[in-house]
Amino acid sequence: MITLKQTIISWLFLIILTFSSVYIGQVIETPEYLIALVLLIVFLKGQQVTDVFMELRTAPKMWRLLLLGYVFIIPAVICVIYLL
Repeated sequence: MITLKQTIISWLFLIILTFSSVYIGQVIETPEYLIALVLLIVFLKGQQVTDVFMELRTAPKMWRLLLLGYVFIIPAVICVIYLL
């Protein structure tokens, strides 16, 4: 069971990641680094949503791995397509 404190910490982490992606978008001028960093942030945010807000950390492993796989594979495919 996820506690209120864990939820608030996760929410603050998501806010920090969102502001970080905006900041990175304004500071980094190299598109390759920008795409890689923003997609890394997307993965971290997806992992937080899956584990904390959907509470799949304690769910059967298949469901957790399916959603985390989706969160990992889609940004990776986007990164490969963009960088080629």
